[in-house]
Amino acid sequence: MASKKPVNRPSVRHPSHNHQLRIFKSQEGDEIICSGCELDLIGQAFKCTKKDCDYFLHKSCFDLPRETKHKSHSDHPLTLLHSPPYGHSYTCDACGQYGSGFTYNCSECQYDVHVGCAFIPETVKREDHDHPLTLVYNTPCKGREDGATFICDVCEEDMSENLWVYYCKECDYGTHVHSCAVYEDHQPKKGGGEGGRGGGESSSAAARMKSLMKAQDEMAALQLEARIRKNTNDAILELWDEPKRRYYW
Repeated sequence: MASKKPVNRPSVRHPSHNHQLRIFKSQEGDEIICSGCELDLIGQAFKCTKKDCDYFLHKSCFDLPRETKHKSHSDHPLTLLHSPPYGHSYTCDACGQYGSGFTYNCSECQYDVHVGCAFIPETVKREDHDHPLTLVYNTPCKGREDGATFICDVCEEDMSENLWVYYCKECDYGTHVHSCAVYEDHQPKKGGGEGGRGGGESSSAAARMKSLMKAQDEMAALQLEARIRKNTNDAILELWDEPKRRYYW
């Protein structure tokens, strides 16, 4: 009985990892975290070819530019680092959360931004607010002499003055950029709390952004897979057509 031949899947390399990666599509309920942005793995991605290595990358993280100029730090470009510059972790200057994966870094200023924060949209729309929210790179309370602290209108937590905010100037309404506006759906507090603040429905912007990212990732991954297969076939043809060397002893 003939044995089955192993399936040869195209593989690629990425400077963030020592082993080759292959195309991988996550399934609902996998609960896999991207090793780059440290967010849930959605749609097409890359996985380490080694069985005992749990290294995964979103397609979008695989293709991140090595350097970017960002409005939040206009004096210097930010360089993509595949590991924290200060040891095991860093603190993101956009959302204030820790990170241990990829970061956009300014070594001169020790300024770091999660790759998942670096490309968030400049405006978002929440169903519980009448106006679009605009991304600003510090809270409206920064520099106030009275020591006032800005409070997120979704979770009602105090915010450091240097954190990024999605903000409506007309209503003096603002939210965290990470947990309350973009990546995670915020669940309203039971009972509404005093004064009715802090409730709000789940952010539709989050769902729309996830769906868009999923569609883009799937299309880009399919294109990359086709390109890899074409390059492999071209290399085989070139090898076949190459004149055979003659050796004499």
